[in-house]
Amino acid sequence: MIGTDVTVVLNVHREAVYLRPTLKSLDSCAEEAAKANINTEMVVVFDRPNTITKEVFSSTKLENFCSVKTIDVDEGSLGPARNAGIALAEGEFVLMADADDLLSPNAIAESINTVRNHAHPNVVVFMQHLVAFGLNFGVGRYFDSDRITAADFVYQHPYVSRMFARRSVLDEFKYRDLRLTRGFAFEDWDLNVRLYAAGFDFRVARDAIFFYRQRDNSLLRQAMNLSARIIPHSEIFERDRFLELQARARDNIGDLSELARRRKELATRNFRDELLASEKLRGFVVAAAKIEPEVEPSAISAALSYAALPKTVDHWGFQLETLYRMMGTAAFTDVILLPWLKPGGAEKQILQILQELNEHEGETRLLVLCGEATQSHEWMTKLPDDAVFLDVFNSFPALIESERDNLVVRAILSVASDGSRLHLKESAFAHRIMDRFGVVLREKFKIIYYRFCDNGYLFGETFLSAPGAIRFLRNNIESIDLVICDSRKIIEDDESRIAVGSDKYHVIYNRCIEHRTLDGNRRPRHRILWASRVCTQKRPALVGAIASGLRRTAPEVVIDVYGALDEGCDANSLFACENVEYHGAFDRFQLLDITRYDALLYTSWFDGLPNIILEAMAVGMPVIAPDVGGISEAVVDGETGFLVPNVSDEAASVSGYLAAIEQLYADWETAVRIGDKARALIASRHGQASFSKRVVEVLGLRAPAEERAYR
Repeated sequence: MIGTDVTVVLNVHREAVYLRPTLKSLDSCAEEAAKANINTEMVVVFDRPNTITKEVFSSTKLENFCSVKTIDVDEGSLGPARNAGIALAEGEFVLMADADDLLSPNAIAESINTVRNHAHPNVVVFMQHLVAFGLNFGVGRYFDSDRITAADFVYQHPYVSRMFARRSVLDEFKYRDLRLTRGFAFEDWDLNVRLYAAGFDFRVARDAIFFYRQRDNSLLRQAMNLSARIIPHSEIFERDRFLELQARARDNIGDLSELARRRKELATRNFRDELLASEKLRGFVVAAAKIEPEVEPSAISAALSYAALPKTVDHWGFQLETLYRMMGTAAFTDVILLPWLKPGGAEKQILQILQELNEHEGETRLLVLCGEATQSHEWMTKLPDDAVFLDVFNSFPALIESERDNLVVRAILSVASDGSRLHLKESAFAHRIMDRFGVVLREKFKIIYYRFCDNGYLFGETFLSAPGAIRFLRNNIESIDLVICDSRKIIEDDESRIAVGSDKYHVIYNRCIEHRTLDGNRRPRHRILWASRVCTQKRPALVGAIASGLRRTAPEVVIDVYGALDEGCDANSLFACENVEYHGAFDRFQLLDITRYDALLYTSWFDGLPNIILEAMAVGMPVIAPDVGGISEAVVDGETGFLVPNVSDEAASVSGYLAAIEQLYADWETAVRIGDKARALIASRHGQASFSKRVVEVLGLRAPAEERAYR
C-alpha cells in the first residue's frame, strides 16, 4: 500500500462561491507533488456549512489526491475545526488550507523539500510570497526566522495561516479555540508564537505563492473588528523566556543596528516588481488568474509592495524587553493603573485602600503604572517600600497611545499571579485599556474600578455631567468585579442612568484621622478658611462675590484662601477684595493653623465627598458647603454643618452662603456644637476601625484585620 506523504487539511464554512477555484488550485498542487513522487491526501472539515457549499464540493473533480476524506463538525471556531482535520490526517506532513484562497502549483513540493533539507525536524514552512487579491491588492515577501526576533513575534504576526509542518508537531501543538469574541483572537498567530518559543525554526518555501483573498466578511476581518486584537498569554511572554529569546536573536543577528540596517534595505525593495520580473512566478500568477479571474495580473502590477516584517527595531515589542527589566522578576498581587500619582482625593483613597491591603494580607506586591503626561508624581513616596512604580508615559515617549497600551497589557498579563487584583482609577488611560482589553483582563484579574464624581460643564446656565464615565461603564460593567465609590450619591446617580450592575457598587468612605481638636470654648476669630484647588470646578469666583457681600453685612470677616492655581486662573482677579487674602498653594490640611479660623468655606460646581471637608469636620471646624455630590452625606444642615442649596445662578448662590455665614455668627454656641457633632461623625464613620472593616467586607479579604493603632 502506498503511504501518504502530505495531508491537505481544508477548512470549509459557507464559501460556496469561492470554493471551486480553491479546490482546483489544491488539485494542481497535488498533481505537481505527484511528479516528485509525493502522495497527497485531502481532509475536508465542514464546520457548520450550508447545503450549497457541500454541493459545490461534491460536484468538483479532484483527480490528483490519493484519497479525499470529509468530516462534519459543529465548532463555529477555526482552531478546534483545524484540530479535527489534523486528527484524521495520515500524512507525515500537513498543509493547512482555507476554502477561499489559492496556492501556486509548487506549494506542496517546495514545502516538503524545505522541511526535508532542514538541519533538524523542528521546522515549519510558509510560502515565500503572498499575493493579496479581491477587495484589496498587495504583494508581500516572507522570510526565514533568522531575521526575526521574539519582539517581532509579539508585536505582529510575521507569517500567515498557510502553514506546512510535520503532523507530529501539530499533534503536540494544537490550535486554541479562539472563536469570535471581544477577547483573545488569531489562533494561527498564537500557534506560531508558541512554536517559536519552543525553539522551532521558520522557513519559507522558495518561489511558492499564497494567493490570499481579501473580502469584507472574512474571519480575519471579523476578528480585527470584534476582538481585542491580542493573542493569549503563552511561554513567549514569560519575562525570563522572552529575555532569553531576545538574547538568542541578538547572537544570531548581531546587534540591533545590524537588524535595523537589514530592514532599511528591505524597505527599499519592490517585491511586486521582483515577483512579476520572474518568468516562473509570473507564470504562477497567470495560472491562478485562469482559475480565478479575481486574481487580476493588471491589478497586481499596480499593487502595494511590502516586507512581512516590522519596518523598525524600536516598536513596542522591543520596548517590552525594557519594561520587563524595569519591573523585575517578582509576580504582583495588585496592579494599579493611574494617570499619575499626584495629591488628590481620588489618589488618597486608593492609596489608603492599598495600604490596608498591605497591612491586612502582609504579602501584597504592588505594581503601579502611570500612563498620562505629567512632569512629577509627588505622592510616589507614599507607596510601600517594595512597590514597583513605573511612569510608562515618560519612559516610552516615542510610542503612541495604542502602542503603550499594548505594551502595558502584555506586561501586566505576564506578571500577574493567580487571583491578582487590577485597580483602575477613572482616567483616559484606564478607560482606553479596558475599552479594548477588558474582556481578556478579566480572565486574569479581579478588576476594581474607583468611581468618583463626574466632570461637568455649563450649558447656558445649567451645569451638566460629562458623559465619559457613564459611557465607559456601559461598555465595561460586565468585566468589572467591584466599583468603589466615596459616597452613596454616585451609586444613586449611576443606578438612575445605567440600571444594571448596581450589585457591584460599594461605598468605602475615606479614612480621615485628625489628632488635633479645636477648643470647645473658643470665641469667634472672624476669619474663614477656603482651601482647595483653584480651578473651574471649585467655583473660585464665588469667593470674591461672597467677600463683597460680607463687606456690606459683616465687614470684620476675612476669608483666607489656600490653593494651587490651575492654568487660566488668576488670583489677582479672583481674590481682589480687601477682605480676601490669598496665601498660595498648601501641602495638606494638617499643616494649616486651624486655630485662626471659625469655619471652612467650600464652593464647587460638582464633587464627590471632598477630603478637605472631612478633614475640617474631623477637628470640629464647622463647614459651609454646597449641596452637590455626596457632600450632604457628611454635612447635614443644622446638624453637622451648614448646607447651601446648589444653584447655578451666582447671585442666588452668594445669598445662600451669606445666609449660612450670618447663621454661623448669630448663634456661636450652636456653631460650636455643630462642629462637635461633625467631629463625632468623622471619628465614628471615617476612623481606622470603620475603614478597615469596610475594606475587608468589600474586597472579600480572607479574615478580619487585627485590631491595631493607625500608623
